[in-house]
Amino acid sequence: RILPTLDREIAQNLTMILKKRGVQIFCSARVEKIEKEEGGLSCHFTGKESNQSVTAEGVLVSIGRRPNTADLFSSELIPEMEKGFIKVDDRFVSSIEGIYAVGDVIGGVQLAHKAEAEGLAAVEMMCGHVPATDPRLVPSCIYTNPEIASVGMTPDEAKREGRAVKSAKYLMNGNGKSIIDMQERGFIRVVFDEKTDQLLGVQMMCAHATDLISEFTGAILNGTTRAQLLRGMRPHPTFCEGITEALEAVEGKSIHSAPVRK
Repeated sequence: RILPTLDREIAQNLTMILKKRGVQIFCSARVEKIEKEEGGLSCHFTGKESNQSVTAEGVLVSIGRRPNTADLFSSELIPEMEKGFIKVDDRFVSSIEGIYAVGDVIGGVQLAHKAEAEGLAAVEMMCGHVPATDPRLVPSCIYTNPEIASVGMTPDEAKREGRAVKSAKYLMNGNGKSIIDMQERGFIRVVFDEKTDQLLGVQMMCAHATDLISEFTGAILNGTTRAQLLRGMRPHPTFCEGITEALEAVEGKSIHSAPVRK
């Protein structure tokens, strides 16, 4: 499926929306070659044990990144590496004291905002300060239409860790601003710890999801509870009203909710 690292429901929703817009999706396919032909480029691939091809004006190649560490260090001074990545501790120090590394070059999630947060944290720790920003919790953003954003745990991930959770999903087709902007199907799902009522994770697929996710990132890091999140007033009509609806849906109070308990 598409978006294999994200919540399955998000992938299913996006697949449905793209197909509705006339996009063909070929999963479990391997590109064999790309040839220049009259009228564009022909992409030949193998999918489900058959050879197929599609022709288009252009081909977007998006196969990830790898660290550019070849010849970065002298032969006398090479820190410990793993598959081309520089290994660091929780202070971003390599195996050689005084050499720090952050961002894509140390592996993990390869996002600009993560690298920036790690860089700031590393410099603050060099100066003996406690970092102002915690780079361990990284919000994920995908700039599709509608946008996709997530942070923290999904209900299934929490369950695999043996944590009892309470979760609810608010469908954004009941949100006033979504209706005004004629947005397509979307939702906000919140996941809370059953015992502490603290927020564990959020998955969103709606307009401005990449902006709305920041509120939740700080809430998870600060151990914020559902009751504390509900104290703040959110203006009407806005997309962020959906946050209030999702929070209320955990206790079954939202009229547009789809509560789930695990």
